[in-house]
Amino acid sequence: MKVYIREVQRAPWYFYVPVILIACLSWYEFFQQIIFRVPFGNTPASNTEIWIIWIAFGILTPFIFLYMKLVTEIREDGIYVRFVPFVKRFFAYHEIKHVKACTYNPFVYGGWGIRWHPTKGWAYNMRGNKGILIEFKNGKQVLIGSEKSEELVHYIKLD
Repeated sequence: MKVYIREVQRAPWYFYVPVILIACLSWYEFFQQIIFRVPFGNTPASNTEIWIIWIAFGILTPFIFLYMKLVTEIREDGIYVRFVPFVKRFFAYHEIKHVKACTYNPFVYGGWGIRWHPTKGWAYNMRGNKGILIEFKNGKQVLIGSEKSEELVHYIKLD
């Protein structure tokens, strides 16, 4: 399937700061209590809880956040959106009524990420406030965040 245009977006650098801080704290906590056998804090968690916290916040969460990206592809048959590693969506041209480049307020949707608004529908956005708004023949809408919104719209082939 021919790909007309492909855009890959990652979160801005400051998005990772809290993730890295929490990961560092969980690693410190792990080394303090598990490796050096010095209880962490005034009321230390059990070793099992420390292991769980370390795996969840020291390893898995940073890995997911570093791997996360929004990939949008305009192909011959439709629009492909992947919010790696969570969601993969396909929007066929024959289901689409109208597409336009737009500027939006991400906080209306609750911020960035995979979001749902009761009246506006789904939004897949990673950064910024620009994107494409897809209106379907059934009346539903989807917003896809993009730093190349005008270019994406240019390649979309609606009959």
